Amino acid sequence: MLPDLKLRSAKSKRPTPWPLLLISFALLAAAGLSTHKAPTVHRDLTHRTHRIKSVQKLPAPAGVSLPKMTAARTLPFAIGENSGVLWNLSSGQLMWTHNPNLVQPYASTTKLMTIYLALHDLPLSQSVSISPLAAATTGSDIRMTVGNRFTVRQLLYALMMDSANNSAVALAQADSGSVPAFVAKMNHEASLLGMSNTHYADPDGLSPRSSGSAWDLSIIARADMLNPLFRQIVRTKEASLPHNPIVRNLNGLLFMDPTVIGIKTGWTTKAGFNLVFAATRHVAGQSVTLLGVIMHGQHGFLPEYQDAEKILNWGFSHIKSATAITP
Repeated sequence: MLPDLKLRSAKSKRPTPWPLLLISFALLAAAGLSTHKAPTVHRDLTHRTHRIKSVQKLPAPAGVSLPKMTAARTLPFAIGENSGVLWNLSSGQLMWTHNPNLVQPYASTTKLMTIYLALHDLPLSQSVSISPLAAATTGSDIRMTVGNRFTVRQLLYALMMDSANNSAVALAQADSGSVPAFVAKMNHEASLLGMSNTHYADPDGLSPRSSGSAWDLSIIARADMLNPLFRQIVRTKEASLPHNPIVRNLNGLLFMDPTVIGIKTGWTTKAGFNLVFAATRHVAGQSVTLLGVIMHGQHGFLPEYQDAEKILNWGFSHIKSATAITP
């Protein structure tokens, strides 16, 4: 256990989901594709461009059919959201879409890009001094005042568990020197990943101009899920941080279903209720991970969690049925 962070996670241990690599090619093909000094930021972006191009060149796995978006099924029940996507990350199969390219505000699901960049750019043990701008950022937040110091690791847990907007600003400044420079990096990264419907205006999602589609959210969520620390953070239920003895994960779905990994909630008046979620279950002796996105729910998080659970149950049931009839 780390001396600066006390965690309470789900008890079950999950194997590293190497099959998530299969989805990299599928998402990109179907969608169509750190420091405070500017020269260093340019260097980081150049390196990341090379890395993403390498991912794009991965051959299609043997025996796996890479689907097109029109091949997805419809759900046999109604949901309260106006767009969504469901992927089988273990096979690369696109199982369901509904208005996948509808552009809407992201709200706090914006933070999926914030953590993606921070995990790639910043040392976890780096100490970050809280600036006046970060300390003054309101909304969902953790307790911090000007001059407080947090490690990058601690800020990442606050970012994803408590959806801390002040943590997002602190990480943005630590990564790029300023929030505008970090936002520019967010948009550059979105372009590299093939998130063609996405535009970021801030690192926390408070602005309605941070917007995009369910399809794009599934791209950045897939990229995040390749990182073991990300998966650990988003499935952590409680943690203790400096100046914050108890930080509880805001994702209620995590407490409803022990197979759920996370991932991220988001809400503003204009965005409605957004949810990016994933779960791993055993189907016919195989570990299967599903990744879903539903956006712009209007009836609250509890109904949205229930919709996500129905979608997961349908997805796993469909995989089980398909497996049972396979010769």
